[in-house]
Amino acid sequence: MQNMEPVNDVITPPTLENYRFMGPIGKGSFSVVKIVEDSVSGQLFAAKIIPKNKLVASNLSERFETEIRIIRQLNHPGIVQLYDLFKDENNYYIIMELCSNGELYEQIIENERLSEIEAKYYMKQILEALCYVHNLGICHRDIKPENILLDEQGHAKISDFGLSRFVTAVGLAETPCGSPCYASPECIRGGSYDGRKSDMWSCGVLCFAMLTGQLPWTKRNQSQLFDQIQKADYSIPSYVSELGKRFIRGLMDPNPETRLNVEQALSHPWLQSAPSHKSVTAPKKLSVSLRQVDKFFDRDTSSNYLGELPLYKCASVTCGPIERSLGGVYSNEKTQLRQTARVTANQLLFKKPSHCNGITSRPV
Repeated sequence: MQNMEPVNDVITPPTLENYRFMGPIGKGSFSVVKIVEDSVSGQLFAAKIIPKNKLVASNLSERFETEIRIIRQLNHPGIVQLYDLFKDENNYYIIMELCSNGELYEQIIENERLSEIEAKYYMKQILEALCYVHNLGICHRDIKPENILLDEQGHAKISDFGLSRFVTAVGLAETPCGSPCYASPECIRGGSYDGRKSDMWSCGVLCFAMLTGQLPWTKRNQSQLFDQIQKADYSIPSYVSELGKRFIRGLMDPNPETRLNVEQALSHPWLQSAPSHKSVTAPKKLSVSLRQVDKFFDRDTSSNYLGELPLYKCASVTCGPIERSLGGVYSNEKTQLRQTARVTANQLLFKKPSHCNGITSRPV
């Protein structure tokens, strides 16, 4: 999929209901993110502003609705929370929790690699949130450092549910999607696969990246890269502890049937000394009602439309050939296939477009 230029000209009012727009903090191919202040409480939020014409032109309206309907239901301290929804004739406005410490990706870049203490801290919180998501029958399908945000206290939170789906009755997904270097072998092969097990593989690649500042793959050619992933042909540096190596290998097992699931990963000895999210309080109630979401998308709740949405019938949105679908849908791909040789985190593999520097809420 070809990269698109970031959104530059977005028409926004100075205020929206009781929210006052402040400075921009990021922009992507389909959105701009700005800080907004609640004029009543003074609390700061991140407002994702999505021009309607961008969604329509890119045929992403259905996927956008699916993402909103999923995140509306998620209430966990390890997941970026949705607080409000607005729209006008030009844009959709998504009021989200502000994660002022940016992306986990940026932490890896700045530190070249994380210590095992730091990696355990983030990994345990990510897995606790993913356990909550999986127990609801949802698979994320795009776990990577760019989609993990850090709040003011440094707690890790999963964001960007744009590729998420409820799993089918047999627990399988069919559409390969996500980011190539984090995609599981079964996802790359095509056919049906368990999205929850695929999420666990992605967590293994994420853990590898945190501990080494590198990705596991050495091949530049796309077909060779996919072959390397399917064979799980990687080596872990000697400076990673033996328990850390066992943890990564358990997650990056090419056989999804013997791969660690989220509960097994959480009980792994490598994570036992890490603090959890359990001491962090989740929002007391969902801030956005189902009726508000229906109104936001101009849905008539008296009709039977719910069964026709991908979210409810558990279907996958077709992304096209695997080479394109694995390239990411919403944002400029930050890890280009032609740059997949193993290099340090501040070189090609983790090189980000300049317009993404310093963002604190990842644009669509």
